[in-house]
Amino acid sequence: MARRSPVQLTPLRRHVAAALTIALSCAFVAVMLLAGNLVQASLRSDAAQQYDGADLEITRELTEDDWASRSPLPAPQVEGADAVWPEPGTHLALGSPEAGAFLRVTMQPPGRAPDLVEGAPAADGSELVLDQSAAESLDVGLGDPVTLPADFSPDGTEHPLTVVGIAPAPEGAVFGATPRLLVGEANVEALLGPGAGTLTDTWYASVPEGTDPAAIAERADGTDGLSVRTTEAAEQEAAETIMRGFAALGLVLAAFVVIALFTSAVVIANTFAVTIAQRTRSLALLRTLGATRSQVRRVVLRESLVVGLLGAVAGTLGGHLLAQVALAAAAGIGWLDGVMSVPVSLLSLLVPVATGVFITLLASLAPMCAATRVAPLQALRPEPPARRRGLGVQGVAGLAAVVLGIAALAAGTGLALSGRATPGILAAMFGGAVSFTGVLLTLVVLTRPLSALLARIVGRLGGLPARIAGANVARTPRRSAATIAALLIGTTLMTMMAVGARTAEATLTSELDSRRPIDLVISTGEMPQDAPAQIAAIAGMDSAHASARGDLDVGVPEPMTLYSVTPETLRETSHRPEMAEELGDGAVLLGQERAERFGLEDGQVLELKGTDGSRHELRVQVDANLQMSLVTPATLEDLLGARTRPVVLADFADRGSEAREGVDLREIMGAVGEVTAGSGYSEVSVVAGGAERESYGQILAILLGITIALLAVAVLVALVGVANTLSLGVIERTGENALLRALGTTRRQLRAMLGWEGILLALVGAVLGLALGSLYGVLGINALLGSTFPVSITIPWVQLGLVLGLAVLAGALASVLPGRMAARTAPAAALADAE
Repeated sequence: MARRSPVQLTPLRRHVAAALTIALSCAFVAVMLLAGNLVQASLRSDAAQQYDGADLEITRELTEDDWASRSPLPAPQVEGADAVWPEPGTHLALGSPEAGAFLRVTMQPPGRAPDLVEGAPAADGSELVLDQSAAESLDVGLGDPVTLPADFSPDGTEHPLTVVGIAPAPEGAVFGATPRLLVGEANVEALLGPGAGTLTDTWYASVPEGTDPAAIAERADGTDGLSVRTTEAAEQEAAETIMRGFAALGLVLAAFVVIALFTSAVVIANTFAVTIAQRTRSLALLRTLGATRSQVRRVVLRESLVVGLLGAVAGTLGGHLLAQVALAAAAGIGWLDGVMSVPVSLLSLLVPVATGVFITLLASLAPMCAATRVAPLQALRPEPPARRRGLGVQGVAGLAAVVLGIAALAAGTGLALSGRATPGILAAMFGGAVSFTGVLLTLVVLTRPLSALLARIVGRLGGLPARIAGANVARTPRRSAATIAALLIGTTLMTMMAVGARTAEATLTSELDSRRPIDLVISTGEMPQDAPAQIAAIAGMDSAHASARGDLDVGVPEPMTLYSVTPETLRETSHRPEMAEELGDGAVLLGQERAERFGLEDGQVLELKGTDGSRHELRVQVDANLQMSLVTPATLEDLLGARTRPVVLADFADRGSEAREGVDLREIMGAVGEVTAGSGYSEVSVVAGGAERESYGQILAILLGITIALLAVAVLVALVGVANTLSLGVIERTGENALLRALGTTRRQLRAMLGWEGILLALVGAVLGLALGSLYGVLGINALLGSTFPVSITIPWVQLGLVLGLAVLAGALASVLPGRMAARTAPAAALADAE
């Protein structure tokens, strides 16, 4: 009996690039799942620590008299409970010589010593126990001094304390834990006041060993106005609440996963389409020998399944290994106390594998249908494929989608600018999705003219190899378009995020410059004569000037606070020095919102009585949305005389300047706090518009960095697609390459031809992506912010140039292996081997 063996349509080595693409995508899915598991476990661990030692959570409502009590409140009575203690539900600020931190106060169960890593429990009100997270935040250890500031002290005075014990941080809190201060019966009154932490509506209780907490909670719930439940139920609800807060983050990460998978599907479909097209004669032979369409379909599906399974398994294992290496590196750097094991679960293993296989099978459907439609005689004696003329159905649909999408995007932006933010944002999102889909549909039509145009440009640089490369790209527009589409997705999104983030930063900075043009305004009841010099001496500060403020009655219930400043000081300290031209004696400079708040109009002249009894005119000068009322020192003196308080106006050194080297915003504000806490200062109030401005910039930079890092996965997959397309082209054009070699083309010229082909594919995708991403970024940020702020369009040319340069470089690198493969083949062998 003859042995049956499965038919292999395509050698597995031709699917290496597709398997690599699947592996990259599945590794990304696995890493995202593991990161989600780590975040969830960390948050649960941190939330659970507040219930340490408790079996029941007891809630009762407090009356106004209870909240006003100056003595401890009695503990709620629960039948069957062993011990009952309060949950203070408060935070305290502590400071050390090195740092300061806000700590969550946790009460220890009565009669139970805390679990400590080192040290001993607090014996009196001058000692305290911190957990490891709090000790790291304060940079202290056993025996180190810690200060309880007067603002947080029960008696309103500063208290020196000593660290006598260190408790463990929550087990499993990988991404940091809330720093805790553990209080007990010995020091609770000294730290929390005479109420001893009992002024709270939440209490905890333990039950005797062997007792069912759920049964006790069920009996006690609802009695004497108490709500009682097990800490297990409370823990579960707290964890669910926390995770709901991360739902939006989960959706964002899921969007990036979908983008990477979609890019992979495009690359995989392109791979299968080309490999099946190369095996047309093999398919024809199978059909001639009696193979049915369903049998050919099974052959293609089997190959797709094998490739998908191999790539998915490799990617899933690689993702788990990468996550474990990252945890080990974090432990080695010191971010973790020890090496954690990656949280492997059934879902983290099955979901990436199933996703990879599903995406591969889905991407192979179109090539499979094409394979089953091949007629035996037509395939054995193939005719040259007819070139498509015109747009075709797909092109017309794509063009219509582009027009509709751009119209919806513009309409959404217009709605947002007119004040209807929600419908405007929804319309803009719809328009962006539809127009980008249209671009993908028309990409086959666009590829030929775009590649021809760019080929003329690069042909001047690369000569004949570049011109041949352009012809090769234009000759197979469908395959080239699929490769370009994969790269287009990543570059468009990266450009859109870069333009949107930079425009948002410029818009918010401009708005903050309009509202609070001075970085730092320190108002006090009293301050030393050399206060401006003290502030100016802080590292990272550019300048500081003495000023004054006072309240002026302008005929409305609320007095207007005036700040004095000279035009010279305004030019030096303000982010809008042009305001100095509008400031003069007898004028008050303020923003539109403040003018409306006081019932004033631009150009209005107020007649006010001065300190000497004489009448003074004050002209209203409205400037943008300035949130201060500025006058000259002479005007303030005429209107208020000695009824003023001292002020310091200061300016931070610019980020990136020599004065800010090694000095971050937190250090500057900490130094300001230390100076103003010194002798001679009273009733200190600090308004730091510069800190708000820099914080927005830092947040946007971090979000942009994370976003681009995630999108880089899609770009990496797309570049694998470029390499794959070039490799398959080498195989497909074996005879042509052999003929070129026989006619005298050198190996170097063949490699150059493949290099220029990779560069052209990358250029077309990158240029289109930059154009589309810039358009989407500008219109999108207008839709998001246009209803609230005047948008300042800013294009980050350096970043966009970097994206273009990296795309070209990556396209060239992607051609290295295919170029070497083409150059290695001897002319005679290639001609003999060509189909």
